[in-house]
Amino acid sequence: MVTLQIWKMVMKINPNNFYDRELHTLPPHFVNTITRAHDSDVEKIRKWIYENCSGRFSITKDVKFQGDLSKSVTVIGFENPGDLTLFALSGVQNPQ
Repeated sequence: MVTLQIWKMVMKINPNNFYDRELHTLPPHFVNTITRAHDSDVEKIRKWIYENCSGRFSITKDVKFQGDLSKSVTVIGFENPGDLTLFALSGVQNPQ
């Protein structure tokens, strides 16, 4: 990660963000986790992933069925299994 100082403002640049890392579908080879997150929480999660992870990822909505009940869930997938481990250890996926 490169740090630039411009007009006393510190800006961190992640070189991996120069190409589109977020996919709009979940490829079958991605490892994933399911969370119940609101739209405002999803934006915080997306920002955290861009700042701290290095591989491609996807954030998609899905419906989970249990018997007669259904609930909306957010599926977060990572191409790099290490990114999922880092994400799980961060505690970001369980917003308060």
